[in-house]
This record gives sequence, structure tokens and C-alpha cells, in this order.
Amino acid sequence: MIDTDFLSLCGQHEAFLFDAYGVLVDAHGALSGADRAITALEREGRPWLVVTNDASRSAETASKRFRSLGIPVAPERVLSSGMLIAPHFRRLGLDRARCVVLGTGDSSAYVREAGAEVLACDPERIAESASIDAVVLCDERGFDFLATMDAVLTMLLRACEAGRSVALVAANPDLIYPSKDGRFAFTAGTLARMIEEALALRLGDEAPRFTALGKPSRAIFDEACERVATRDCVMFGDQLHTDVAGANDAGLHSALVLTGVTNRAALARAKVRPKYVLERVS
Repeated sequence: MIDTDFLSLCGQHEAFLFDAYGVLVDAHGALSGADRAITALEREGRPWLVVTNDASRSAETASKRFRSLGIPVAPERVLSSGMLIAPHFRRLGLDRARCVVLGTGDSSAYVREAGAEVLACDPERIAESASIDAVVLCDERGFDFLATMDAVLTMLLRACEAGRSVALVAANPDLIYPSKDGRFAFTAGTLARMIEEALALRLGDEAPRFTALGKPSRAIFDEACERVATRDCVMFGDQLHTDVAGANDAGLHSALVLTGVTNRAALARAKVRPKYVLERVS
């Protein structure tokens, strides 16, 4: 691992990929120096993207938020895990699937773009339904949390015990994210873990599991490299098991930024190792 800074890395690599939460922003605002880093890349015409597991916002919605915080991110600079839902559905033949989507309105829009039908998030109807083809976890907001989770669990157990397959998709596999001032919050990946553990308790080794579309999935890194037209990329992220591990597995350069989930104590205990370590993107 090499302790370095953003300016030094700019002279060593061709393209730059940034996680959003914990690197550029937290839940309440921009992180110090993020605006200057992105402005510098824009001014120099360097290739870069925001590569995020946030499947609760469209590229346009994300861009508006970044710009409101003083970070000049255009919609075409955003690659969200939600954008991988449509190609994943096409590969599985789910383009006409009837889906339960846990997330926001933008999350549901990602699924509709795949040609699928998004069902109303009505816990009673979900629990009793025998015709749901897929459950897509995008965010922890936008629905009645406990009632809907109970309903999804009930529906999935009934489907499995009847021998009926339901596709499970975790667009956002992150477990936690940095909220503000050293605080943290759960996110959608935790919901996937809850459902998987509950299904395993009843079904054992036959219990289905979620397919993760966001980091550390290879697919999102390959898409990012195609968009910036090079594999000489540095992925700046704050989470070892998604940002760093995913970049390492994809053959990219990984840079751990210490403004989010992972601090130096956690890094010292971890088996996953980034190539670079930065105090912040600045």
C-alpha cells in the first residue's frame, strides 16, 4: 500500500472513478476538497466517472444533487448500479417480469426501463401474491419498511415451498454508508442479508440468494472502463469489500479514501488491500 494524495495520482493514471458516499459526499453535504478535485479533472479534460451503488437516484437526480453541493457532475458522468438492472433482466429473460421494487420512484424507473412491470408496494398484496417474478432491492427508503419486508419474506417462503422461482436482485449491495460527522446508517445490502438469513433458517442450503449488481460486481467496473475508454483507472472508494475488492478483482488500481466507512484501524485488520491510501480526495 502506498500513502499518497490525489494530485500525485493524477499524473500516474489515465482515468478516475469515484464512489459517491464517503468520497465526494455524505448524506448531508459535500466532503472537503471534492469540488476542487472534480473541477480540476473537468478543466484538464481528463476522463472520469462517479461509480456508485446508489440505486435510489437516476443520473439526472444524482447530478442535480451534486451540483447543488457545488460539485460539477453532469448526468453522463454518473454510472449507477441501477443502470445494470435492465441488461441483467434481459440476460435472464425478465424484461416482462412482475416485480416488487424496494426503493424510491427513481428505483422503480430503473426497473421499468427494463420493460418489467413494477407492482404497487402493498404489503398485503405482496404476501398473498403467487405471480411475482422478481424482488429488486435498491434502497432502504420509499416504502413501509417492516410491513413490506415481512410481506416479501412471506411471499418468498411460499414461492420456494411451492417450487416456484423468484429472481432476487440487489442493485445496491452496500451494508452501511457514512451519514454525517462520524455517524453511519444501514442501506439496502443489509435488507438483502436479512432476507437471505431468514430464508436459510427455513430452507437451509436450498435457500435462494441475491445477485449483486453494484460494486464489487465485475460488470459495473467493466462498464465504467468502456465509458472512459481505458482500463488504466483508479477507483477511489471508502469501502474495502465493495470499492477496493471490486476494483482489485477487475484488474484496476484501487485507492482507499479515509473519509467514509473505513479508517486506518479497520484497514490494518482487513485482508483486502488497496494499492493506494488517501486521507481525502482533494
